[in-house]
Amino acid sequence: MTLSARISRCHEHCCRFLGAAGSLLGDTYRIALDATSATKVVKAAGRIAQNEFRHAPGGRGKESVRFLSAVTNKGITLFSETADALCDRIYLVEDAYGASSRLLLNALRAQALESGFDLYTCYCPLAPFEKLEHLFLPELRLGFMTKSEHLDPQIEPYKIIRARRFTDAGALKKSRKRIAFNKKAAAQMLDSAARLLAEAKSLHDRLEAYYIDAMDFKKVDAVCSATLQKYEHILTSYGL
Repeated sequence: MTLSARISRCHEHCCRFLGAAGSLLGDTYRIALDATSATKVVKAAGRIAQNEFRHAPGGRGKESVRFLSAVTNKGITLFSETADALCDRIYLVEDAYGASSRLLLNALRAQALESGFDLYTCYCPLAPFEKLEHLFLPELRLGFMTKSEHLDPQIEPYKIIRARRFTDAGALKKSRKRIAFNKKAAAQMLDSAARLLAEAKSLHDRLEAYYIDAMDFKKVDAVCSATLQKYEHILTSYGL
C-alpha cells in the first residue's frame, strides 16, 4: 500500500510538471503567432497541396488521430521508425516555437481531407487537443513532420520548410528574454517529469514483486480458458 501511494504521488507530480511545460510552450507559441504571417503560411500550404494532392480520390477523407511521441521515463520518445514505415517522402517543418508549423499542418490537413485522402494526424502530448505536430497520408506514402526545440525526428527529409520564412524576426526579438526563459524552464519541467516517471517505474517493479509472489497463475489460466470457451461462438464467427 505504501509503494502504491508513492507511485500515485509520482504520477500526480509528473502531471503537474507536464502541465507547467505545456503552459510555458503555449506562451511561446502565442508570442510567435503574433510575429507570424498566416497569409504566407496558408499560401505555402496551398502550393504544397497543389503539387502533392493532384490525383485526388474525391469525396471526403477519413481521419485517424494518433500520438507519435510521448514523455516517458527515458525522456521524450518519438517513434520515427513509424514515419519511415508509412512514408517514402517526408516534409520536415523546422519550427522552434510551434506557430508556423501548426498553421501549415492544419491548412494541409483541411485540404487533404477535402480532396478525399485518408489521414493519420498526430498531436503533441503536451497540447493533445490543439497542437498538430505530424501528418501522414498512407495512400501517397507522404508525411509532414515537425522539428522543434524538444522534438527532433530522426529521418531523412524529402524537403525542409523553415519557419523563419514566415516569421518577423524583429517582432520576435522584442520577446527574446521571455522566450529564452520559457525554453529553459520548459526543458527543466520535462526533465523533472521524466525523472518522476523513472522513479514510478522503479517503485512499480518493487510493487509487482509482491503481486507475482501472491499470484496463482494456474487459476488465472483456468479463468482465461473458461472465458474463451464461453465466447467461442463469437471468436469463430470472426475467424479467430
